[in-house]
Amino acid sequence: MKVGDLVRYRGWNQSPGGPMGIVVDQVSSQSWFHHRIRVMWTDKVLPVQASALSTSTRRITTWVHPKHFEVISEA
Repeated sequence: MKVGDLVRYRGWNQSPGGPMGIVVDQVSSQSWFHHRIRVMWTDKVLPVQASALSTSTRRITTWVHPKHFEVISEA
């Protein structure tokens, strides 16, 4: 997973079919334990996850572990 990839949110229970977004930033990509990404949601209407994963219901998430997302299309 890298900056520019289109990803889909799997959620905490890893179920498929969540909202989509684009990876806009990443840190510690060499370490699975410390790897974190920031995702910008692509839907016109912000999904419920936007308020749970961001500060003040913004379109871009805070730092999140990439295991909660699956890559749909690589940049």
